[in-house]
Amino acid sequence: MDPYEFTQSVHDDVEHEVNDDELEQLERELAPSSADYYGILNISKKATDEEIKDAYKKLCRFFHPDKHTDEEKRKMAESRFQVIQKAYEVLIDPSKRVIYDQYGEEGLTASWDLGPRYKSTEELREEYEKKAKQKREQDLESLVRSKAEFQLTLDATQVLDPYEPVVFAGFGGVQPVKRNKGPFHLLAKAQVNQLFMRHSFDTQLGPQTFATIGGSMVSRSGMGGGNVLGTIRHTVSPKLSGELTATLLKPRMILFKSYYSISNDSFVNTTTQANSIYEPPVISVTLGRRIFQATTGYITYRTGQWSLFGWGGDVSRKMDRSSVALGLAGATKKGNNFSCELQTGITASHLAGEYGYKLPNQARLRISGTLSSGGGIMGSVGSEHKISQYIRVGMSLECGVPMGIVVKFRVTRLGQKVVLPIILASDFDLRLAFFGAFVPASVAIALEHFFLKPRRKRLIKEKIDQLREEHADYLATRKQEALDAQQLMADISERKRNQEEKKADGLVIVKAWYGQLDDLESESVIDVTAVIQTLVNDSRLTIPGGHSKVNFPFIVTA
Repeated sequence: MDPYEFTQSVHDDVEHEVNDDELEQLERELAPSSADYYGILNISKKATDEEIKDAYKKLCRFFHPDKHTDEEKRKMAESRFQVIQKAYEVLIDPSKRVIYDQYGEEGLTASWDLGPRYKSTEELREEYEKKAKQKREQDLESLVRSKAEFQLTLDATQVLDPYEPVVFAGFGGVQPVKRNKGPFHLLAKAQVNQLFMRHSFDTQLGPQTFATIGGSMVSRSGMGGGNVLGTIRHTVSPKLSGELTATLLKPRMILFKSYYSISNDSFVNTTTQANSIYEPPVISVTLGRRIFQATTGYITYRTGQWSLFGWGGDVSRKMDRSSVALGLAGATKKGNNFSCELQTGITASHLAGEYGYKLPNQARLRISGTLSSGGGIMGSVGSEHKISQYIRVGMSLECGVPMGIVVKFRVTRLGQKVVLPIILASDFDLRLAFFGAFVPASVAIALEHFFLKPRRKRLIKEKIDQLREEHADYLATRKQEALDAQQLMADISERKRNQEEKKADGLVIVKAWYGQLDDLESESVIDVTAVIQTLVNDSRLTIPGGHSKVNFPFIVTA
């Protein structure tokens, strides 16, 4: 690890969350939504004007107030018919339908108040304060962003394979008795191999200009060093941006990077690093192009250390020489990512590949391998798990020849990272590699099974109970409306059932439920047999997809 290489670019491949926080997503999904006019009329979103009129006429048979002589049923029908009438007026009007499809029910009123209309003034105020607080936190974070990494490398080779020197007794002396030593004696043999730390602050200087100042240090076997770097990043245009980095202490270094998008499918990146005025800078040029929809191919040429008319001296003895690399990087439709690279150079060549597999519950599994002429063979396997909205933990096993076996544990939170590499063996050992992979995998499985999974279930259950309590009045109103609608449709449902029973090929709905069917006795499951029978026309049942059935005027979940 180079303690002086601490430049970070907006173009670096930074991992982002694929999904939103589970509880926030659950809150959005379970919160009462505005009316779905397509669901109310039981039509698809691609329905024609004729289909809209036919659906409206069918519902009028059930819910038009003039169809009911009983005063109580008339009031029920009048309430539901107003909703049906409003849905029909919007969808039959081409201009209103376009606005509704684009912006929903709120777009029809051109009022951008916070929250749905069923919320009280106090709830609206709380939601506004919550959004304002989030915006203040985002503004504060955008002013100064802090990133840090702390890495402590432990050498545990003497713990797993201890060496005890042989003790010889003197002439005529008594051979000392070998005492059994406990596990704590072995743990004391672990030594600190390396300590690495770095920290940086990002701030915005202008609309298109950002600055970073950071420092790093490394200590190994009582010796070490460090440096302070400053970086300026500027976006010239949507296609061109660049950054300039310089060290403030020795060894001196100036690094310039540029990023240019030739088109939507092609790009060229350049890196120029000057270590001394007595030699030409090391230049690297990368040309890339999208080959498939989610796959990019690239070629990189790196000059290494070179000379120009004597400027740079004799480079034949220098190790950093020119190289060319060809690579692919991309992602699959399921969210898995992959990369592979073949590099050939004067002093070193390598073949490398990596595959990242997306696991359930926002976890990831990574497998990589490298075959190098200079570094031998190396392979690694690791996983990363999301503990909370801001905390992720990961573990991996790296082994190879001649690097040996290393286990890494990693914790990240809001740009702060703690890494604990543990050297298990300085040489490759198949049994140790197996147990080195087995133990972290067992820990990950146990963590997922006994802690993370029960915790997620508990938090989801608590969130559902909280949302049900918050929206109890709304759900009670919707449920009563649904029961009233079913009561209005009972007579027509029975009449349709009798008609279908008389037909040779009639369609009779024997039983129909709506809700979570794991427990049919649960209050969240309702009997909709009569409702579904009412939807039968000419011995056919049509229920268009594309929207939740909870928006039907006769169905609601408890």
